Amino acid sequence: MSLEILAIMNSSAGEVFEFKTCCSLRVFDQNLELQLKNAGTRPLVIPSYFDLVLADGTHRIETLMPHGPQTLRPGEVKAFYCYMDEGQWEKASGVVFYDDEGNRYSKER
Repeated sequence: MSLEILAIMNSSAGEVFEFKTCCSLRVFDQNLELQLKNAGTRPLVIPSYFDLVLADGTHRIETLMPHGPQTLRPGEVKAFYCYMDEGQWEKASGVVFYDDEGNRYSKER
């Protein structure tokens, strides 16, 4: 099983979400885009959280959109979005995602 992770800080996703909201109300302040690709041969179910790896341990980020478990079929790519403090992001050495079976998928920055 393999999950490829691409992190894009200051993604344009926030602008897209803002454009889609009524009357330009700022509802979404999403500056981190995480693209996950199932590079394996069977579907993966990925919960909507990840661990940010810092020098003093890990910090769980549970504010990902879309919320809830997401199924990725083989070869499929799905994007998650969240707000991330840029200072905290700069201090991070990586991210860790999990599947519903408890397998870990990590990506160093």
